[in-house]
Amino acid sequence: MTLNEYRLNKKLTYIALSKLLGFDQATMSRRWCLPRAHPQSQTPSARNMEKIIEATQSAVTPNDFYFKRD
Repeated sequence: MTLNEYRLNKKLTYIALSKLLGFDQATMSRRWCLPRAHPQSQTPSARNMEKIIEATQSAVTPNDFYFKRD
């Protein structure tokens, strides 16, 4: 599941997702939710990836940022 799919399934705004991940602003979580082809898309650092895995209870994993599931 992508981070954006998780966000949508949980009905979270970008701000709420950022708060869940421990950030004050939504910029980074929004960029992590963008499609990989988008020019502003970013992949989380290893430290932030750990926060995402923990906050989503492993619903979102590093593979979800690198491999597209059918």
